[in-house]
Amino acid sequence: MNPSIIPRTLLALLAASSPLVAQEKTTVRTVLPVISTAAGVYELPGRTEPIKQATIFTRATGIVRERKFDIGDRVKTGEILAIIDTPEIDRQSEAARAAVEQAAARAESARQVATRSTGLLTTRAVSQEESELRVSVANETEAALRLAKADLARVEELQKFATVTAPFDGTISARNFDRGDRMRGDSSTAEGWLYRLSRLATLRFVISATPDLALRLTNDSEASVRFNELPGQTFKAKLSRTSKVFDTGSGTMRIEFLIETNDLRLPAGLSGTAAFKLPPGKDTYTLPNNTLVVRQGKPLVATVKSGKVAYVEVLPGKNLGPMVEMTSAALTPETTVIMNPNAMLKEGDAVEPAPAAPAK
Repeated sequence: MNPSIIPRTLLALLAASSPLVAQEKTTVRTVLPVISTAAGVYELPGRTEPIKQATIFTRATGIVRERKFDIGDRVKTGEILAIIDTPEIDRQSEAARAAVEQAAARAESARQVATRSTGLLTTRAVSQEESELRVSVANETEAALRLAKADLARVEELQKFATVTAPFDGTISARNFDRGDRMRGDSSTAEGWLYRLSRLATLRFVISATPDLALRLTNDSEASVRFNELPGQTFKAKLSRTSKVFDTGSGTMRIEFLIETNDLRLPAGLSGTAAFKLPPGKDTYTLPNNTLVVRQGKPLVATVKSGKVAYVEVLPGKNLGPMVEMTSAALTPETTVIMNPNAMLKEGDAVEPAPAAPAK
């Protein structure tokens, strides 16, 4: 046999079979997405905080005469918390009051002289210049009187600060002084505070929510909050505020709920867990776990479009055992999704879908 015949025959066979090879398609098992309808329960840790809290200072310098309340005591708005003796301010008040009386006497005398001078001006008993000078002096003494009254008002305001009152209803959570201590008014340091007052009848419950949860909460959202220290008890919490900004470090958003605790059962600073029951988000479907693949750090599913492979980026959600929630605007209930796509399957590869049982 002629050796050259074998290569020519082999080439002819390969040429004849090449269209068949090009037309061969990989058979893949496929499934259709199912719209997710079941509400999901999400849990996040958080901590209680007072709805309102204030650190109380005094602007009066003096010695504490009375301390009316201590930690744990409940107070009402305007109730006296402490009284400070301020002898220096009292003396300043007396001096300022005397200065007002003195300025008032001078102003009255100067105004009378100016009035007489104006009357004598018509008879030429005084000159125009002298009359104008006396009117000017009267105006200056009246301005000095207003200045003296302003100084008196300032000192009287300082005297009022000697009586420390509660700015709102609340509970004394800390105190930083005792009777007989010397307080420095308008101190430049933050150490001279008297009380910390907290309103505990309503508490904030603060959580740090991830984007998938934060973007689904609405003004009507509610949560059930439980605490390990209070077994068997749950507290209803209603959404109050969101920061509207995701922290660049943690990637979470601060969200605040309100818990009404008129009986003061809950203290501030207690850690607990908030549970949310939320409906599925828009464009959320359930698919088998084996449809999800990760390539180049992105979660994807392989779909069949016009007989070819097309990868679609998705956002995985809650794991439901054999099924998983996935969210993507590119998915529809008619999208053909490949189950268990192997690593050799590339974008644009021709495939033959073989439908499996519907996803449940």
